Amino acid sequence: MPHNALHILLVDDDEIDIMAFARALKRAQINHQLTSCNYAEEALQLLENKPFHCAFVDYQLPGIDGLELLKIIKEKYPKIPVSVLTSQGDEKLAVEMMKSGAFDYFPKSEVSAEKLGKNIRAIERHIDLEAEKEKAQKELREKDAFIQKIVLSSPNIIYVNDLEQGTNIYHNNQIVQILGYNEEEVAALGPQLFSKILDPQDIESTRQHYLKMRHEAKDGEIVESEFKLKSKTGHWVWLLARDTPFKRNEEGKVVEILGTAIDITDRKTAERELLEAKKYAEQAAVAKSEFLSNMSHEIRTPMNAIMGLTDLLLKNDFTKQQTENLKAIKYSADNMLVIINDILDFSKIEAGKLNFENIDFDLHERISLLQKTFHFRAKQKGIYFKILIDPSVPQYLKGDPFRLNQILVNLVGNAIKFTAEGAVSLFVTTYADEICFEVTDTGIGIAPDKLQHIFENFTQAQGNITRKFGGTGLGLAITKRLVEMMKGQIEVQSTEGEGSTFLVSLPYLPGNAALVERETVETEMTNEIAGARILVAEDNPINQMYLKQLVTQWNLDLTMANNGLEVLDECSKNEFDLVLMDVQMPEMDGITATRELRKTLKIPVIALTADAMESTRNELIEAGINDFITKPFKGSELLEKIKKQLIK
Repeated sequence: MPHNALHILLVDDDEIDIMAFARALKRAQINHQLTSCNYAEEALQLLENKPFHCAFVDYQLPGIDGLELLKIIKEKYPKIPVSVLTSQGDEKLAVEMMKSGAFDYFPKSEVSAEKLGKNIRAIERHIDLEAEKEKAQKELREKDAFIQKIVLSSPNIIYVNDLEQGTNIYHNNQIVQILGYNEEEVAALGPQLFSKILDPQDIESTRQHYLKMRHEAKDGEIVESEFKLKSKTGHWVWLLARDTPFKRNEEGKVVEILGTAIDITDRKTAERELLEAKKYAEQAAVAKSEFLSNMSHEIRTPMNAIMGLTDLLLKNDFTKQQTENLKAIKYSADNMLVIINDILDFSKIEAGKLNFENIDFDLHERISLLQKTFHFRAKQKGIYFKILIDPSVPQYLKGDPFRLNQILVNLVGNAIKFTAEGAVSLFVTTYADEICFEVTDTGIGIAPDKLQHIFENFTQAQGNITRKFGGTGLGLAITKRLVEMMKGQIEVQSTEGEGSTFLVSLPYLPGNAALVERETVETEMTNEIAGARILVAEDNPINQMYLKQLVTQWNLDLTMANNGLEVLDECSKNEFDLVLMDVQMPEMDGITATRELRKTLKIPVIALTADAMESTRNELIEAGINDFITKPFKGSELLEKIKKQLIK
């Protein structure tokens, strides 16, 4: 590549992703000029009017999608390397993109200075190699007309081979230069020198190539092939050969071919390095998936017991204070589950693919529970924590209370964490059709040059913040994305050493008070399935206790198993109407047990899984699972699934 700037075209409809891409390029210290646009039509217009060295295309574009744009670019501008960016990793999609001519493919979550640096270097090598190839092709076209004049000085191997005899009739001196043999050694190899030093792995492909040349090639047609020859030093040299018919017999079959070959070992090395880099990236993606799967199981399993047992306790009569305490536990558990889901599936946040509820809820109750959640933490630090709600704020709203909880928990939690003395306050008011939340603290504040970076992933205002106060640096990044996805706005005002104020405005519709406290009626549902024989496979003692209490109250006949082996043993001795199967269990997991059951029984199986990964769900379906529910689950959700399987 020349030392001037690399002209890069980025096609992405998400401005946040565009900024992230630009930052990564800047950090990779790549000399570049970045041009971005949001739609395929804009990209095609830019390509017509301006030359680009390479392009990066988002797969999910409005209108003409990334795949179609890729095909158009490869048809009109085949020499421009196009890398595809996507919101999630998908092997089938990757294969389709690569078949359509994509230079590379990787998820947006992997966009980093290191990743882009490797990709850009590969693109530069590709451009260099393509330039060399084009240059070589041009040289070969010119030299065909003057072959007799320049054959001895050609930088390429030039040869004439006899296809009938399988021998070499002529070659120029470049075979000596490229392979390292001297003229005496080449002469000693004789007329079959090419076949003697050909890589055994290339024998069959070379034979097929020569058969095509002999029986199918037309005069003037140039047919390319790649093969390896052993050099004098013993290493393999990759050659790109371009053969054309040179002489035919009376039957019209080609008996001699004229060929030229260039050394492409460096290009092959670069291709191998790129493949190894892709393999490493794929292995890293698998490791990440396994880690998230294990983390999902380890966190969701105890959360299932906490949330389930809390729901069961709330159905009993307690004092007002006890009931409020249980509601606070449930509130905190609900918030924790939302955060767990976001962290374990952060790619959804990056892609803007999170699901949002649209339900009626009591804002005053949510704020009250928030105050209870942080009251003791603030008291322990000696901080005054107050919440004020303007009378203009409606009590009942319609929207997503859990995402609102997550936003406020992040902001209030940060305010208390970074405040050593003074006060933290939350003021709720209205402006136009929006609900406004103002979180103010008297904490450490944020330096002016750090304000623009605090909403970036894994970023905190100072290098020693994590060591002193803890945290991952994801809270504000997630908060900002949630606010934007809810069509709201977030701002920050801060003075270092004096404190900070975060302003969040969110559009909400008025809620229906009558719908907020509506309880799910389960009586009719349980009467329909009463007496059914249920086998529950669960190895966690606390979850066993929860499931036993849950299933028993529905008047179901319960048998408990600790692992897959016990499931098979119970099913061989007794008849059951349904199996609730935990997925991850010792000795034999739920998926293996289900496969074994399917060999002899058609009994309905509902998987209880703490692993929310898409790959696990696909594996469950392949094993023969009838349905599945992700931990932690609500009792009403499990009851509905049981009823669906038993009443058909």
